[in-house]
Amino acid sequence: MMVRNGYKVRPTGLTTRNSGHMIFRIDDMRGQPRARIAAQDAPQALMLFWRRRGRQIMAESLPDPDPVATLRRNFDMARIRPDTAELPLPEPVRTAAQPAPRRPRTPRPVREATGQGQNDLFASPLPTAEPPAEPPKAEPPPPRRQVASLDAETLQLARVHYRGLQASDPADSYLYHITTDENAEAMLRDGLTMSRRHPLLLTERGGVPYWLSLVADDDDASEADIAVLRMKRFMIDDLIEDDPDSTRSSGSPSYFLTGNT
Repeated sequence: MMVRNGYKVRPTGLTTRNSGHMIFRIDDMRGQPRARIAAQDAPQALMLFWRRRGRQIMAESLPDPDPVATLRRNFDMARIRPDTAELPLPEPVRTAAQPAPRRPRTPRPVREATGQGQNDLFASPLPTAEPPAEPPKAEPPPPRRQVASLDAETLQLARVHYRGLQASDPADSYLYHITTDENAEAMLRDGLTMSRRHPLLLTERGGVPYWLSLVADDDDASEADIAVLRMKRFMIDDLIEDDPDSTRSSGSPSYFLTGNT
């Protein structure tokens, strides 16, 4: 166990499915659990915890950010190379297509006069230069949908018998949320309320066992007090944002349901 700056770091004995890294538990000086983070060793786990905690404090102190900028930042975070803090090089800026240069005008030949001093009326007219075609204008992207709440029937929200779920299960057409039995009953009755400051954490099918273990450990709840809800992914696909920290810790893609509000 390692103690530094008021936090205790100890291994849980569990490892992630993809990277095989040890999952460390971080407690404060009172013994209250604060996070579960997968890392190579205890100092790296504590560093990842401080970095996540710093972003949370900054997000609470600053006004609501631009949704488009936040989504772009989350995409960049998701593209971080494994086991490094290196971001990929930025894509080159694409400039609008330049119009084709105009062809120089050729001098118009002088027509020879006939014997009566008049121009030849039957001579073919000279071809005229065509104007360059203008490049098509790009249409602006449509505005993103903003939703503050969704009812349970629209989401096809339902309970799941989680005993048969395994970490090796492939992703399906649903996203899953792990919570207490009391919260699950309220969501099934009143629907979901979305907020950027308090987003709902969702995961794919293979990440359910990992989050079940954390809920049972942190809340000291029995299996009867824990519930797993699932909802149709295509109904909220444009209302979620990637959560790279939770994805890295659990080894399964995780998301925040913000509703873009």
